[in-house]
Amino acid sequence: MPDAESSAATDNWPEHKTSTNMPSFRARMINTMLRLTVKPLWRPGLTVDAIRRHTARTDARLGRRRVDCATESITIAGVPAKWYGAPSLASRNGTLLYLHGGAWCVHLPGMYGAFAARLSAASGMRVLLVDYRLAPEHPFPAAVDDCMAVYRALVEGPTGRPRVLAGDSAGGNLSLVTLMRARDAQLPLPACAVLLSPATDISMSGPSIRYNAKADAMFSAGAGDLLPDLYCPGLERTLPLISPLHGDWTGLPPLYFLAGSTEMLLDDSVRAHDRAQQAGTSSRIDVWPDMPHVFPLFTLVPEAQQAVRDIVAFIDEHAREVAALPQTAAPDARLAPALASGGTEAGPADRHSL
Repeated sequence: MPDAESSAATDNWPEHKTSTNMPSFRARMINTMLRLTVKPLWRPGLTVDAIRRHTARTDARLGRRRVDCATESITIAGVPAKWYGAPSLASRNGTLLYLHGGAWCVHLPGMYGAFAARLSAASGMRVLLVDYRLAPEHPFPAAVDDCMAVYRALVEGPTGRPRVLAGDSAGGNLSLVTLMRARDAQLPLPACAVLLSPATDISMSGPSIRYNAKADAMFSAGAGDLLPDLYCPGLERTLPLISPLHGDWTGLPPLYFLAGSTEMLLDDSVRAHDRAQQAGTSSRIDVWPDMPHVFPLFTLVPEAQQAVRDIVAFIDEHAREVAALPQTAAPDARLAPALASGGTEAGPADRHSL
């Protein structure tokens, strides 16, 4: 059970937080697969090469479905990236900038390409998936700088600022950091941002790191011991550009967090949502019972399909026909030193909303 440190952030969950709704059959199967094939990986002596071999096999197995939309590989601000959706979508409905997860050290192009195509089809937007530099070959701040460079190039390019910024896990971390840096640089901000199980606190101080250690289907304590050292070796992990939970949350666009109730990183979303609201930033969080880390990527899970519909509804609410946002206040001085289809259908009652 959550301890006192996290209870304050969850006291306002609605009554259906104690719902006994079971996850769909396919969600339970995904959890079992992850528990058998991924969770055991996090053991002493694990190397990044072993992680990459495993994720390559996973990507080949789960990301093999053909992408059924127009694509275009580009280099933007020196960073490889790929557009999903026809160019006409950008002028008609705007663009969505997506920053992939993968613990800052891996990329699953098949799975993320399929997800970007789904987002494009569902939202009607042209989606840009960024292939930022990976650790440990390129540790912090390489990924941070790549994402910011791409964001700035979009703002200054023909399509203008992306209407939506989204990312998951490590990419959710980079999305929040990019938002904070763009605000401090007084660049136009997106109309909203979507964060899927973002890693907001690399210091691993969230209580769910402990109380969900057994329940999490994907991670164990060994992941927290290895991954930060690959990404930001020797650096203070509470620096806002490394752990945006500790940054300035004022002046950001509306945020939408999605997470699973059994994730070790659950409190990274809950506390970030709480920080945003305390700073006066509009924020919503949906916590889905017994869903694994970044569950919306698992295409055939009914809860993932509903989550995508919820994301599109959030985008429709905040990003349709929205004029460019005004430039924001001067930079926060605290940031500068850090570095310049099966199962039953899932519905709103199957998740906790704030």
